[in-house]
Amino acid sequence: MFSTPKFRGRYVHVIVLVTLLILSNLSISITSVVQAQEGLRVEGIPLPEFLEQLGLEKCDVYGGTLKIALPSEPNTFNWFVAGSSWSLLSLFPVYSRLVRIINGTLVFELAESIEWSPDHKVLTIKIVKGAKFHDGKPVTAEDVAFTINVLAHKSWCYYHGYFASVEKAEVVDDYTVKVYFKEPDAGFIYNALSVMNIMPKHIWEPLLKEKGDALAKYNPKIPDEVIGSGPFKIVEYVPGQYVKYKAYEDFVYGRPGVDELLFVFITEANVAILAVQKGDVDSYIGWVTAEVVPQLKATPYVEIHTYTSPTFYHWGLNNLKWPFNITDFRRALAYAVDKEAIIRDILLGYGIPGSPGVVPPVGVNLQWFNPNVYHKYTFNLSKTAEILDKLGFKDIDGDGWREAPDGSDFSFEIYAPSYDIVRVRAAEMIAKWLSEIPGGGLKAIPRAAEWKTVWPLIREAKVDSWLLGSGPGMDITWLIRRFHSRPMGTGNWARYSNPEVDRLTELLRVTFDPEERKKIAWKIQEILADEVPIIVLYYRKFINPYRVDKFERWFKPADDDAATNFITLLRVQLKKAPTTSATTPTTALTTTPTSTTPTPTTPTPTTSPTPTPRPAMDMTSIAIAIVIIIIIIAIIAFALRRRR
Repeated sequence: MFSTPKFRGRYVHVIVLVTLLILSNLSISITSVVQAQEGLRVEGIPLPEFLEQLGLEKCDVYGGTLKIALPSEPNTFNWFVAGSSWSLLSLFPVYSRLVRIINGTLVFELAESIEWSPDHKVLTIKIVKGAKFHDGKPVTAEDVAFTINVLAHKSWCYYHGYFASVEKAEVVDDYTVKVYFKEPDAGFIYNALSVMNIMPKHIWEPLLKEKGDALAKYNPKIPDEVIGSGPFKIVEYVPGQYVKYKAYEDFVYGRPGVDELLFVFITEANVAILAVQKGDVDSYIGWVTAEVVPQLKATPYVEIHTYTSPTFYHWGLNNLKWPFNITDFRRALAYAVDKEAIIRDILLGYGIPGSPGVVPPVGVNLQWFNPNVYHKYTFNLSKTAEILDKLGFKDIDGDGWREAPDGSDFSFEIYAPSYDIVRVRAAEMIAKWLSEIPGGGLKAIPRAAEWKTVWPLIREAKVDSWLLGSGPGMDITWLIRRFHSRPMGTGNWARYSNPEVDRLTELLRVTFDPEERKKIAWKIQEILADEVPIIVLYYRKFINPYRVDKFERWFKPADDDAATNFITLLRVQLKKAPTTSATTPTTALTTTPTSTTPTPTTPTPTTSPTPTPRPAMDMTSIAIAIVIIIIIIAIIAFALRRRR
């Protein structure tokens, strides 16, 4: 019966139909695999390719000592607990990282590949081969896993908040690590891995076993215990004078251009600026005020790089201490700050007023910024007086100062780092405004202090209030570290605690959908603006002078200085042919910017290479080929039917 034409036609149709169904499902499955694989693999550009795009594959000239002035010195060389800018910066040349964020681009340094599991609870990291620590031992998966596990399990680590979602890191082989998460963490790569220095297990594991949690107080010996795999080896630290580094000849991507790097401590800004003008140092990473821009522009061989930093400079309030633990009292203080005056009179326009929601409206954080809370508090001393009256802070004895509700004298301190004249002046201005509150002022005492002394007191919540600059992360989940209650909020120096903010920041971490993440981030900013754990004063436009008579190939990022960023340290070099006349500054400022409401535009990088995507699996081509086969089969089936 199979030989009858009628049945043969039906038999062919059945075969064609089954084939079509099988191939269609196979096509859908393969397409799904392609989409899944594209979603799981983390796209980044290897550092050598990034350098090639910049034309900086290697240096042409080697030698010289690059001298950079810093306004303060480190208070520890223990990276696990280093929190001040100057401790972190002093360790920056020594260590390598898996990835870095440079001009908004994810750059793979020692990571070869990074891939998520489908449920985002396992991250597989393969590291490059050939990297060595300064003592000659290879960098392996053991070092990466060790570093991650310490950061994840020791709450005293400065970056613990970024690693709190990690359950454990395991070594698969010498160059593969698997990171297991308690729950998905959408910001882990951009916030955690991008700041994680790879610490040598053979140095730090014995120290951890010996000292236990007392390691948090330990300052490692230089140079024997400050061993990294970065482009520079630390050689010497002379307190109050300098930190000296030597080029690491065996750095995996080629030795840096300079033979030596010297961080010189100059606490007075005017002295540091004079040192740049005279050529005693090659750059100053500190607090250059707008008043000196004209004289810097007029100095031969001095150029200026300006950039808007996402760092939020704020008035920190100790939320554990009365009366800063009273939300209405903090609101009263918020109305007593004239941010526009700080921008206008101190920064001379080189800044943007701070948002009550904290998130900066610049760079990668612009996408998360909530503009609806930006004008929540305007300068209004009458409103401050009204709130203080309701709280019972009144001038009882008529001396012009308000007493506490119990009738006792009341005053508090505002600490500012002596090396930053802007914050010193801002503290003085805040104290002045508080003294002018109608019906009696609040007595605030501004104190300019050596930051090396004050910083430990802030970390231990032993001071009333302070003016601090805190950096956000590259992904909005940095809000966990800054505002989740401790210990998860390791950078929550105000000791702010709100169960709803805890819940929302944790939800933000496990949410991967961009629109949902934005809604959560906006809600968190609404709460922060309402409860005022800190008062963000401004986001600063920095002025970074550097000399071009000795060295060339300074890299100028959109959100960092030109002297201590990773690319400059790696590829700045002595000039081949020194010029005989002053160079016209390429980034000279022509006008003084005016203070305005932040415009939602992302800064354009001076040099912004576009990452070249790595070739993906050619599964899409296979799927297309299958679709073509299906069409051909359909045509054949149609022809057979016509022949009947």
